[in-house]
Amino acid sequence: MKTSTKQQSRYHQRAMQLKKLDMKYISSEEFTNLSQNKLKNASPDALFEGSKGSDSATGHGMLGSPLLTSDGERWLFKKMNYLKFQLNEACTKLIPLRATCKQIERIEALHSEIYSTRSMIVEANTRLVVSIAHRFSNSLNESEDLISEGNMTLINAVDKFDYSRGFRFSTYATHAIQRHYYRFLQRKQKKRKREIATSTELLADIIPNIESENPLDYKVANSLIERFPDCLDDRETVIIRERFGLNEEESSETLKVVAEKVGLSKERVRQLQMRAIEKLQDLAIQMKLRLDPSF
Repeated sequence: MKTSTKQQSRYHQRAMQLKKLDMKYISSEEFTNLSQNKLKNASPDALFEGSKGSDSATGHGMLGSPLLTSDGERWLFKKMNYLKFQLNEACTKLIPLRATCKQIERIEALHSEIYSTRSMIVEANTRLVVSIAHRFSNSLNESEDLISEGNMTLINAVDKFDYSRGFRFSTYATHAIQRHYYRFLQRKQKKRKREIATSTELLADIIPNIESENPLDYKVANSLIERFPDCLDDRETVIIRERFGLNEEESSETLKVVAEKVGLSKERVRQLQMRAIEKLQDLAIQMKLRLDPSF
């Protein structure tokens, strides 16, 4: 049966996307002589702890997922990397304009099985992320943030782990997650200090006679920032946020930079900034903002 022009176009598009795939993997000399049948025949009696066969447990989702046995873990990592090896080999031989349906379906099947195998490893280790996150967190919200960050680190660790070295993945993953948490919390602390600094600068222009080291500065500034839409127009809001480092980049900008962003002269931006500050001063009076412990 002849392939229609429309079908050929679809094959070509799918093949072009697949051709771009380049999955990093841990190489092994045995991959050259390995086959999927040989790999399947070499699967351990039990992938998961407490299971009696390699297919008897496929995970129960997140914290309910069973732990992998040592042999099961090694076999899954070997399988995942071998599949990546096969996929890269198939993509190298793929010629998009001559791609057949069989070639495309084989590569897509390999791609799907790679992610399925990786998901089994990830799910079996999610409780490790939760355990480490709880040790690093001081609150429920922070714990949720750390779990989210840890899960991303876990996925990256799965892709980079060299199963041939003989030690368990949990050891490697623990170090990777802990390193990421240290860096993440340091960045968060630096951002917090930056937010307090810019908030103090804003309040210094709006509320007279404030003490810059007052611990309530950040809280008071936030209550004021939330009310920007009540008294400032869009242009004034942009100018204040840019000038006091309340923008997405968290950095204060010069009059010149802000002027270029809003398409006005430096002098006009300065005038609008002064007008916006006057409006915020009136708002602060209405809100009865003050820097004392009763706030």
